[in-house]
This record gives sequence, structure tokens and C-alpha cells, in this order.
Amino acid sequence: MIKIEYNNMPQGSSKFKFALRFYFNILRTWYCFNIKYPWVEYSGFVRVMGKTHFVKRDIKIGNNVQFGRGTWVTTDAHFGNNILIAGKVNFVGKNDHIFNIPGVTMWHAGRGVDKPIIVNDDVWIGTSAIIVAGVTIGKGAIIAAGSVVNKNVPECEIWGGVPAKKIKDRFENEDLRMKHLVYLNKHA
Repeated sequence: MIKIEYNNMPQGSSKFKFALRFYFNILRTWYCFNIKYPWVEYSGFVRVMGKTHFVKRDIKIGNNVQFGRGTWVTTDAHFGNNILIAGKVNFVGKNDHIFNIPGVTMWHAGRGVDKPIIVNDDVWIGTSAIIVAGVTIGKGAIIAAGSVVNKNVPECEIWGGVPAKKIKDRFENEDLRMKHLVYLNKHA
């Protein structure tokens, strides 16, 4: 039997309801990744909310990863552990259509090749963010809602905007940042 961690329980929720939702999430995840999206590799507890879609690509998911309602993964993507992805987040290709060949319409030009998106451990991505192929999001980073991430995000930084840029550091000093990264590395 899988141990339920009640420390992530929403305020006002009963342990019974939380446990029931936990087991229904396990069942929904099994259905998603064994019936509906069997090409997705996952290794641990994954919470997949409704209207979330995974196209047939190279998708790998670690332990304790949540995909919010309406999230789309439409390119190669590798997700670490302990990741929170809010609703309507899109993981998209960068080279979906070749557009710079003279005398050839975009319709007929074909598609380019993308590197995968890498989302490392302990990342939180806000509602309606767009993450572009080839981007790596470092451990402990936070992406603000509505952001368009088109370049790598360093560890333990908070980024936001269109295009996304650094807003501030997650921790108030380097000692706290390093303490957190050491913790993440020990518990990887």
C-alpha cells in the first residue's frame, strides 16, 4: 500500500476525502499512462488533472509530479521529481514549422527538429505558462503564471513575463540557496 503524505492536504479538507482523492488519482494516472498515453514513461506518483494531453513524443515523468487541468505536452519533455504544474500550461515545440525557405510555403516546408524540454526537481510552473522546446528549467525554480519561457532558467530563481526573465532569487541569500540544493541532491 502506498503511504499518503497529508502535509500537502488542502486547508479544510478531511483526511478521508484527501485519501479518497489520492487513490482516485493513482487510478486515473494508471489509466492515462497505460491505456490513453502508453508512450509516456513515469516512475512514481503523478497527478493528472482532466483535459491534460500528452502527444506521442519522448515524455518521461518522475515522482510527485502534478499536471494541472488543461495542460498540454506537445514536444519531447523530461520532468524530474516534486514538480507542480498549474492548469493550462503548454510545453511546445520551437521548430514546429520551417518558415525561412524562399519559394516554399510554411505549409509545405516541413518541420524542424527540437531538443527536449527539461524540467528539473522542485519546480513550480504557474497557470497558462508556455515553455518552449530546448529549454532547461533548473532545480528549485519558479515560473510565474502567463510567462513565455524561451531560454534556460537557472536553479532557485523566479522568472516571469513575456518573454520570461529573472524577477528575483527564490532564497534571500546564497547560503540558503546552497542548503536547498544540497537537500535536493541528497533526496534525488
